[in-house]
Amino acid sequence: MALVFYARVSSKGQNLARQLARAKEVEADKVFTDKLSGKTTDRPGLHDLFSYVREGDTVEVISLDRLSRNYKDIQRLVQELKNKGVSLIVDDLPQTHTGNNLVDQFMLDMMISLMGFVAQNEREKIRERQRQGIEQAKKRGAYKGRPTKFSEDSSDREGRLVFEGIKKDYQSGNYKSKAGLARKYGLSRQQLYRILKRIDQNN
Repeated sequence: MALVFYARVSSKGQNLARQLARAKEVEADKVFTDKLSGKTTDRPGLHDLFSYVREGDTVEVISLDRLSRNYKDIQRLVQELKNKGVSLIVDDLPQTHTGNNLVDQFMLDMMISLMGFVAQNEREKIRERQRQGIEQAKKRGAYKGRPTKFSEDSSDREGRLVFEGIKKDYQSGNYKSKAGLARKYGLSRQQLYRILKRIDQNN
């Protein structure tokens, strides 16, 4: 029975150190990581984790949003773990130890459902406030849109390098599949498709 730790940050520029320190602290047998947005579950590290775990294993994350930022995805991922007979530990959720495994699991399921719903509800409120702010900025003529990170003229050096690398591979045909190309550069498929669309439009 293995303790498997999953760590995720949203971008390559962010640091996994705090989560990896926790994995070391709990003496995890295996660690899987991703540097991709939690809005999608199309993440290599997460896929590898689900392929690796077996009945009796335990998966640990520091918080529920490391698994996903989408309420339905959280429910689906947790159910997949349960179907495999794999336990889940979420560090920032209180652990219950009543001595009755059925009660403990019920309490955990209830907390996961509640926290997942609260997290998504808060994100929707943030998006609504952002939308309202953009509408107000447009009315004032002050909205210029969000800068594109992955482009030939991006102010982000890493973004420019990723764009140029993808452009070179894409135009030379130096890739087996678009999914493989996305994994090579640590991007989601949606991000890759937007970059390829930009490349095609500029040709």
